[in-house]
Amino acid sequence: MIETSRCFLLLLTISLGLMLSGCDVLGGDDDQGATPASSIIVANGGNFSDQNGTLTFYDPSSQEVTRSSSRAGFVQGVLEDDLGLMTLINTFDRGRIDVLDPVSLSLAAQFTDMDNPRDAIVVDGVLWVSTSTFGQPGQLISISEAGVQRSTSEVGYVPEGVASWSDRIVVANNGSLGSGTTLSVVSAETGDVETFETGCDGPRDVYTSSHLVIVCTGKTVYSDDFTQILEQSSGQVMFLDEEFQVVSRIALPDQAGSTNGTETAYHSVQTNELFVTLAASERVLTIDLETRGITHELDLSGHPALVGLSGISYDAGRDHLYVGRFPQSSAGAFPDYAASGTVQIMNREGEVLHSFGAGISISAIMLR
Repeated sequence: MIETSRCFLLLLTISLGLMLSGCDVLGGDDDQGATPASSIIVANGGNFSDQNGTLTFYDPSSQEVTRSSSRAGFVQGVLEDDLGLMTLINTFDRGRIDVLDPVSLSLAAQFTDMDNPRDAIVVDGVLWVSTSTFGQPGQLISISEAGVQRSTSEVGYVPEGVASWSDRIVVANNGSLGSGTTLSVVSAETGDVETFETGCDGPRDVYTSSHLVIVCTGKTVYSDDFTQILEQSSGQVMFLDEEFQVVSRIALPDQAGSTNGTETAYHSVQTNELFVTLAASERVLTIDLETRGITHELDLSGHPALVGLSGISYDAGRDHLYVGRFPQSSAGAFPDYAASGTVQIMNREGEVLHSFGAGISISAIMLR
């Protein structure tokens, strides 16, 4: 049963894209009319076994930081509307979406009866959510303005990013450890599913510009006891037309991804750029979506206390790139998944201007 408050009819009139997936941002340093973000919202997954995900709020003007209480689950991502914050919650068995009042953070509405939500968008008053459960095909569910689950479509294994393209809903099927290679394309009217082969390993995040843009992570194949890597492929960024035909591809120098398996890219609308994280090598690539080429690379490795990359966004109005980092474990040069993370604020050249403390295991960063 989908639970909802009286404000639900208003809430689902919004039309937003989720950022865990890549929420679009305001601004561009080459656009003189870009509006700086008024605040930054960080989704902190939390230590999964403790189910202690939170939200962190940062004011760029005052540099003030505030935090929410525990959301009783792993916070996969968050998107905002004037009436509330839609917060995707993953748990051990079932998932949910909590809609929070943006000021008090009290619960305004809640959607339940779903597997773990991975990404979501709202199109014409309908909420579309990709959900995943271990060892089974994923689902794309739709929820109507009345709060009723309207349809459920079976998609591929480990579905992640969702986007609306060519009057259909597109789901990227990442597969286990990047073993997926397909997109599920779902009719918004009938729920019928078509499957498109991408020719890349691990489609994960989906964005729309003049083309449909797919970020593929690459895949890793381990031995049966997981002690050896038998095969590994690098990531790609793919560009598709309205008929889902591949227009061009960009080969990435390493696997795309984040340290905790959450969003791996961010689309800046006004600059028409994509910022992609390569967590294993701690690099950030900037891709011009018009020319379809890599224009810049930042190497963020070598920090004495911070490792990994998880969560990224770009405030073009200030030329601020926000990147989530993990603290280094006291036991060695690997991430501490149970300690609070840090968001580094830097310019496009990688100069760190400021940083602030966030919650445990940052999963996504969005701009207000």
